[in-house]
Amino acid sequence: MPRPEFIDLVNKIKKEGKSQKMSIRDFIWLFDYYEKRTSGNVWRINDFLTNNKMIVIPNFQGGWIDEFIELKEIDKARIKSGQEISEGEFDPINRLSVLKAASQKLISVSRDADLEKAYHIMWKNDFSQLPVMNNDREILGIISWQSIAKGLISKKSSNCVKDFMTHDFKILSEDTPLFEAIKEVIKSEMIFVRSKEKIILGPVTPFDLNEEFLEQIEPFILLEQIENFIRLILHNKIILKDILKLITPIDETRKIEAISDLNFGEYLRIFENKEMWELLKLPFVRVDFVKELDEIRKIRNGVMHFHPDKISDIELNHIREMSKFLMDYIKNHG
Repeated sequence: MPRPEFIDLVNKIKKEGKSQKMSIRDFIWLFDYYEKRTSGNVWRINDFLTNNKMIVIPNFQGGWIDEFIELKEIDKARIKSGQEISEGEFDPINRLSVLKAASQKLISVSRDADLEKAYHIMWKNDFSQLPVMNNDREILGIISWQSIAKGLISKKSSNCVKDFMTHDFKILSEDTPLFEAIKEVIKSEMIFVRSKEKIILGPVTPFDLNEEFLEQIEPFILLEQIENFIRLILHNKIILKDILKLITPIDETRKIEAISDLNFGEYLRIFENKEMWELLKLPFVRVDFVKELDEIRKIRNGVMHFHPDKISDIELNHIREMSKFLMDYIKNHG
């Protein structure tokens, strides 16, 4: 039985998630006041480590007795993602902050500016409304073409922004769940975003949502087109029985009765095969074509997670080019 001090150390390592370094001599002594690596002592230590999901790196059974080892908890399966909101904490909820518009620095006008200043900014940037701010942490109001028109109709004699602004605006925290934020944008037509540093960002409008999610949808549409083009290339060219000889489905209950029942990796398997390639009579370099399709497969695997973080411009251009390339081929040879 290990000493209480050793058990306390193991519990501390598990709680804090930090390993502990010490010499092999100190490690064995801490376990049960015994410094020698006898077979019985080694067995007891290893048995305790196994039962408590602990490991020693490098193994304490070999090496110089005063060599340093590291006692740590065996690595657990972890989430690999950019969605970490603090060290070691995974946020399963998509937040308002994932939208590009929610990170934009605001263009504003000061409350004491002349109306001509507001006209100029709104006209130049094609804005229908403009936040009135004297600093980047507080919105004093909103001035819009509508509020200006109402002021002029009521024959206001002022030429100052503060006399034409309204207080009809909404600010949401960047941590607001994305779905809730979308509903608020649709309802209010525009919202501003408060960052963790209390800086006001935005605005986010329905136009921004449309643009953002069109960019999200494009990869799905292009990838579906690429798969459809591949199916057309393979259609009625190869005997199904020969295809089945090339692939080994993991799921034995899965039925493959047509080209459309194949997955992307199985398409690749067909193109990689020299005999199949000759039957297809494609005017491409087989090795290059397979390599390019494999890149598409990798991008596809990432896209199918459907996270608001968009794929890179390089990846998007890659699938655009492949879709166009296959489309041109089908038009001319299909």
